[in-house]
Amino acid sequence: MTIKNNFDATGSVLSGIILGTIGVLSFIVQPGLVQGFVSELGLSEAAANQLAFDEMLGVAIATFVASFCKRFFNWRVILVVALLLSATGNVLSSYFLANPDLLSISRLVAGLGEGAIISLSFTIIGMTQRTERNLAAYLVLLLTYGALGLWLMPVALSSIGLAGVFKVWAVLTLASLVLARFIPGSPQREHHHHEAIPDAPLSLCVVALIGVLLFNLAIGVAWANLFLIGMKISPNEQRIADALLIAQFIAILGALIPVFFEKQLGLFKPILTTIVGSAIAISLLLDSPGYFTFVVAVSGFNFLWNYGLPFILSGVGALDSKGKMISLAIALQMTGLGFGPFLAAIVLGDSGSFYQVELLIIALFLTSAVPLIYALRKRLLQKHQLQSAVI
Repeated sequence: MTIKNNFDATGSVLSGIILGTIGVLSFIVQPGLVQGFVSELGLSEAAANQLAFDEMLGVAIATFVASFCKRFFNWRVILVVALLLSATGNVLSSYFLANPDLLSISRLVAGLGEGAIISLSFTIIGMTQRTERNLAAYLVLLLTYGALGLWLMPVALSSIGLAGVFKVWAVLTLASLVLARFIPGSPQREHHHHEAIPDAPLSLCVVALIGVLLFNLAIGVAWANLFLIGMKISPNEQRIADALLIAQFIAILGALIPVFFEKQLGLFKPILTTIVGSAIAISLLLDSPGYFTFVVAVSGFNFLWNYGLPFILSGVGALDSKGKMISLAIALQMTGLGFGPFLAAIVLGDSGSFYQVELLIIALFLTSAVPLIYALRKRLLQKHQLQSAVI
C-alpha cells in the first residue's frame, strides 16, 4: 500500500515522534553513559568525553549527509539503512568494550545511523502544521525515556553491564523498522500549508543557523558532563542518578508547555527566557555548590532548554517552506551536541576541574541569543512588510 505524503497524518506524526526518540537512545542518557565509561571501563573523564564525542561525530556527519540525500533518495530507504547502521554499531560496541580503538569505531558507526534517523524524524515533525506542539510531544516521550533511563542506568550497568545496554538499544532500533512504511517518501507534500511569503535570504538563514549551533554547543557541553559534575559534588552514583531523574521529570513539564500554549506564547519570550535562564541555572554550579543546589540547577537547565527548543527549531525552520532549514538546523543541532563533549575534553584536560567548563557553557548560551534573536526578528519584520504590501 502506498502512503501519501501527508505530513499531518497521524501515522506520520507518531512515527516521527517515536523515531526521534530511537535516534537519541544513547544521547538522552549520555550523562549516565559517560559515567559508565569511567566506572566500567576505567577511562579518565576526558577520555570518556572523547568516546562520547566519537558517537556524536557520527551523528553530526550523518545529519549533514542525510540533509543532502533526502533530496534525491526515498526517505523510507534512508530510514531502513540508518536503523540497520545504528543497530550494527550498538551490537559491535557490546563486543569491543575491551578494545578502545574498535569501540571508538563502533560508536561512530552507531552515530552515523542515529544521525540519519534524527534528521528524518525532525524534518517530518518540522514540516507539520503544528510544529511547536509536535516537537514538544516528541520531547515529552524522549524525556520520559530519559528520566527512566538515567535513573535505571546504575542498576543496568551493575546487572547487564555496558554490553547489555548496547544490545538492548540494538533490539529497540531493529524493532523500529516497522515504522518505515508510515513515513513520507519525499518532501513533496500532499497539502501545502505555508503562507505565500518568499523564503528568507541566505544571509539571514546563516545567522540563524549560527545561533542554533552555539545554543546546542552549550547543551552538548553541559549534558555530557552533568553526571560527572554531580559526582564531584556528591560521589554517589545512585544519588546523582536520582537527581537527574528529578530533572528529567521537571523537563517534561517544560516540554508540555508548548503542547498546550504554543500559540499564546509567541516566539521571542520563550527563546530569551530559555537562553538567559539556562545560563543562570548553570551558574549555580560554580563555586562548589551543595547537593540541593545541584538538583535545582540541573532541573532548571533541563526544564528551560526543553521548553525553548521547539520554539527555536520552529522559528528557524520557518525561514523556508521546503524543509531545508529544519534539516540544516537539526544538522547543526547535532553538530553542537556532538562537539560539546569534544570541547569539554579540551577544557578539562588533566585538571578534572569543571569550573572552566561551566563558564564555557554560560558564555555559549548568552552568545547564541544574539544571532537567534536578530535573525528571527528581522524575518518577522520582513513578513509584516510583505503582508502590508499585499494589503
